[in-house]
Formats: sequence, structure tokens, C-alpha cells
Amino acid sequence: MAIARILREQSVGETRWLALDSGDRPVALYVERSCATPAVLGARLEGRIGKTEPGAGGTFITLPGSDSAFLRTDHRQNVAFRSDHRQNVAFRFTSPPSEGTRVSVEIVSEARSGKLPRVNLVAPDAAPEMAGADAWRSHLKGGSAARVEDAAPGDPVVSAAFEDALRPEVTLPGGGQLYIERTRALTAADIDSAGRMMKGSAGARALSLNREAAAELARQILLRGLGGLVVLDCVSPIAGDGAAKIRAAFTETWEGLTARRAKALVPSALGLMEVSADWWITPLAERMLDTAGAPTPETLALEGLRQLEKAARQDRMARLALALPQAAHDWLAASGLDAPALLAARYGARLSIGVHGRTGFEVCPTP
Repeated sequence: MAIARILREQSVGETRWLALDSGDRPVALYVERSCATPAVLGARLEGRIGKTEPGAGGTFITLPGSDSAFLRTDHRQNVAFRSDHRQNVAFRFTSPPSEGTRVSVEIVSEARSGKLPRVNLVAPDAAPEMAGADAWRSHLKGGSAARVEDAAPGDPVVSAAFEDALRPEVTLPGGGQLYIERTRALTAADIDSAGRMMKGSAGARALSLNREAAAELARQILLRGLGGLVVLDCVSPIAGDGAAKIRAAFTETWEGLTARRAKALVPSALGLMEVSADWWITPLAERMLDTAGAPTPETLALEGLRQLEKAARQDRMARLALALPQAAHDWLAASGLDAPALLAARYGARLSIGVHGRTGFEVCPTP
């Protein structure tokens, strides 16, 4: 079940990564954007010790520019903890660090809604680690060794994987749906058996559906970049050793795909299976959608550029124009991304970018 191959789709302003298992099923996604913060997974950065918050269990770190991060510490022992998928290491301070002290840090989990990126201390002369997509790949079983295949902008396999991972519902292989909804406290997953053809006793049918949903949940956590507490509401009845088999389905799938840590409990008397997974990357929905679930101006602008490139590759003589909504056009203008120059270098001076008053983008030929 380890990663068999990885598709890399490079377009102006954004690179999308898709990891596929031996059955060619999408199992993990990652997005790199040219205008993103440098505080990406695995990055080594120089910072300064900021304010310590004993109640929060750590210290704030001021990073270059305006970014901040959080360092977990235990000041009773003057220890700053470093933990990742490879090892647990503790740095012991000879005295509590004072504000303003320069430190070298490594990003161990990217920022997410309401949470700063989390860092560990590293020795200033430590050898550089992998960052960004390379760090993401290193957390996947077989990810670093898997062959990387370049996909053209707008590749249908990559596009479909991203679209599916942004939807709340997932169709299970044997039929039925898994609905995934992230709340402030946890991510809830609910099973719907509608449309599933099942035989056998009620217990056998429930076990088959629950095991399939538990395995799918493991894959969806990776695809969506989720972490923290995840709760699966299983279908009843759960009898005999069924609870252990449901947990095993999650654990086997998870451990076959990633080296990240996750702990799953057997379903409770109420049929709830709890999972606690390490955070690692910014959730995909946060990277691409606003709080209402619509594409952000950044996402619209970059998707428009991707589709413009796709059209330019399909017709290498056509003159084409991309029309963006005002907000997306404004984002592009303020981003510092010189899209016209980057496009001209690839396709010549036959592509242009404008603005229109509609909500979506449009790619069309020009005279």
C-alpha cells in the first residue's frame, strides 16, 4: 500500500503534488505556492525567543518578517522538546532562554486556523533537512523513493484528486458515503449506507461498512492534510471483536501509507471511534477556500492561470485571454508574481490577463 508514484503539476505560481498508491488511488496531496510564507514543513529558519506562556506550555518565536511560531517547552526542567516522525529529542537549556535570544528552529507543523506554525529547536550548525514538498514526501511510506512524474497544467487526474478532497462527501469503494466535516474542536466523519448493496446478517453488514469507512478515513486524513482529534461515527451493531477489527482497518491503512503518528481507539459503546493524529501541513481546505467554502481570490487567480496554460498547450498558435474576478485580479496584482512575464517566457507574447465583473474566471480566444 506504500506510495507507488507521485505526480507533480507545475504551473505559474503554484506546484501541486499528488501521491498515488499501488492501485493508483490518490492518498496524499500537497500545494506549494510562490507567494506562501517561508514557514513550510521542514524549513530551517533563524528566529528570536519571544514571550513565554507557561499556561500554554511553550514560548513564542519571532521568525523573519512578520511571522511567528510556537515552541513547546517544559520550564520546570528547562527543556524544549523536539519530536518528529523519526525520533524524539530533548534540548536542555542551561538556563531559561531570555527574550530576544537568537535560535535556529525547524517547522514541524505548518500554520492552520487559529494556530501558529509549531517549531523545534535545532543546533545552528545542523545539517539542512528537507523542506516543503520534500519533507511532505519523507513522511509518506515510500514517498522519498517513489518516482516523480511531471503532469501538464490542468492534468485531469490531479484536478480530480484536489476537487474530491475539497468535497465533504466521499463515495466508499463498496458503495455508501463518508461525510467529513471539520469543526473548531475536531473533525467528524459520518457513514451513510445509502446506495450500498449488502448481504449477510446485520452485524456482518455493519462490520464490512465500518471497516471500509475506517480505512477510507485514514486515506482522507492524509489527502485533506488533517490532524488533531478525528471521530468516526460507526454503524451499529458492533458485536464481538468487531470494534477491534474496525480500529485495525484504520491502523493498517494508516501505517501502510505514512510514518506520521496517529492513535486510534476501538469504537466506544456509543459507536464512536476516536483518532488522534499529528498535525503536519496546513489543511487543504484552508489553503484553497475561504470560511464560506468558496475559492479564495488567490485560489481563483492561480486556477485561472493553470487553465490558461492548459489552453495554451492545447492550441500552440492561439492568442488567449484570462478574465479574472476583480478580487482575484487585485490579489494577482499585489502578489508580486509577474505572471505575464512568466507566461511569455513559456508561451510567447500571445497570452493576456484582464478583469471582468463575474464571480468565476474565463479563458477565451482573442483576435
